Amino acid sequence: MKKIILLLAICFTGLGFGQNDEGYVDELTLEFTKKLTERNITNYYTVKRYCSGTIEMFKLPERICTSKGTYFEVYVVWKEEDGAFIKKIDNCSLYYSVPLSDNKLHEFFISNLTTLKSGEIKNYKSATYTGKPELRKKPQPCFRSFQFTNGETTFFKSYNLFDISNDSDGKNLNYEFNSQLKVVILDAMLDAVLAVSEEKMKRQI
Repeated sequence: MKKIILLLAICFTGLGFGQNDEGYVDELTLEFTKKLTERNITNYYTVKRYCSGTIEMFKLPERICTSKGTYFEVYVVWKEEDGAFIKKIDNCSLYYSVPLSDNKLHEFFISNLTTLKSGEIKNYKSATYTGKPELRKKPQPCFRSFQFTNGETTFFKSYNLFDISNDSDGKNLNYEFNSQLKVVILDAMLDAVLAVSEEKMKRQI
């Protein structure tokens, strides 16, 4: 353990060190979405992804940045005249906006506003639940938190990834219902986009 601490100290010598929490991420996100509004872009959404207690550390030019407590990453999706864009924000900085190859992430949002707003995730309901505490059925600490803005209207949707899973000891009786909700489908679409676009995202530093 002492060797690890010593190695870290050597690596970080001469570099600044910063820790940023969820409030910092929220502030960066708000500042950016305000700029969208100032450009008359009023249809967009953000999704915050995090796993409670997960800490990330990044070596940036001139400094080391680490999450203070939980690491949060936010993705903002919007559309301009020349197409749809995505932007990443985390505990350490904004990333440069990346143009998307198509408008599907934004079009799905616009086309399903009503059902996105009305749909509610149901809690994990185990087919083998006995009514007694079972440690192996503890909820996972990972979450999705969406904020949808359409003109003057803003609404929120948040859920625990455990509730949309089906891999605990007992089959999730609400799995099919949850997996068909538009917000879950949208998140899966975002996963597919990030699989090909995230490596293109570079920090604004």
